[in-house]
Amino acid sequence: MESHLFPIRIALLTFPVVAFLLTIPFLIYQYTKYHYVNKIRVLVTYSFLLYCITAYYLVILPLPDTRDVLGLYPAGKQMYQIIPFSFIRDIINETNVIISKPSTYLYLFREAAFLQAIFNVLLLTPLGIYLRYYFRKSFKKTILIGFLVSLFFELTQITGLYGIYNAPYRLFDVDDLILNTIGCFVGFVAAPIVTFFLPSYNRLDRNVDLDNMNVGFIRRFLALSIDWAIIVIFIDTNDFIQYVSSVFIYFIVIEYLTNGKTIGKLLTSIRVRGKGYRITFKELLIRYGILYYGLGLLNKLFINISEQYFVSQFIIFGLVFTIDTLVFISVLASIIKKEPFFYEKISKTKNIIDYKSSKSN
Repeated sequence: MESHLFPIRIALLTFPVVAFLLTIPFLIYQYTKYHYVNKIRVLVTYSFLLYCITAYYLVILPLPDTRDVLGLYPAGKQMYQIIPFSFIRDIINETNVIISKPSTYLYLFREAAFLQAIFNVLLLTPLGIYLRYYFRKSFKKTILIGFLVSLFFELTQITGLYGIYNAPYRLFDVDDLILNTIGCFVGFVAAPIVTFFLPSYNRLDRNVDLDNMNVGFIRRFLALSIDWAIIVIFIDTNDFIQYVSSVFIYFIVIEYLTNGKTIGKLLTSIRVRGKGYRITFKELLIRYGILYYGLGLLNKLFINISEQYFVSQFIIFGLVFTIDTLVFISVLASIIKKEPFFYEKISKTKNIIDYKSSKSN
């Protein structure tokens, strides 16, 4: 039991790190394909990720203490088992079950050979469920994928974790291929029962009104982060001229030509819209003039004035702190009330979900 609990504990510790690293690619994929993030889809996807990590760790952990695994083996040690259904013989030889006496069947749950066979079946049972419900795979494809995943596990073992160890530290067993594949089949058959309380996958997006759905702040922040990451790669944002020109070209000119889209907005399926369907140059100039030329340059200008005219640093700090505090309070209030930000109200612009243009493409 401990040999199985240890990999599960490690998987639970690893999962948050892997999930965090995959969050941005996952969000971008959801926004570009579905134009929004469905909570059920998030739950199923991350549970599938946790399952994959756990299954893999159950196959490879615990690791040997030394890379010289071969030196630990006696001469002639068998490293593979290629006779199908040998597990049945092992169960019969090890158990005290009497076929004619059902009361002895409980003895099976005390036998290592039987429990190992059950474990190998259960290992890929969840995979069969995910393949049918979430990935919408047919029976044949599910069985094939289950077999290939099991083969991957066995090759991982027989290669000594891809050559890290000089010999396999676990037995390559053809019965594992059979039992794992059976487990995937069981999962496929049981999927409708297990997912009974979940909505049908085909109906997840049925009642979604993208026209009236607000663009969330996480989505906006992701788009903004992508855009500024691109800008920072090519320019020095501390240089006044480069900063002003890059903001003008990237956020005003390009968005005007693309009707409110940047690379970040494109990857998150949103765009900026004004009073009409097509954004105007004036609306963009007001929006980003306030946001990047007003607030973005304010701190730099104050510092430059202080250095050139020897104005008291305390006064400059007080002015900057007061303005930044007011902006922070305004933004926080907008987030709480779910209202447009102050620069959006002034420019009469807003972010909307851009799904119609992607459909037309």
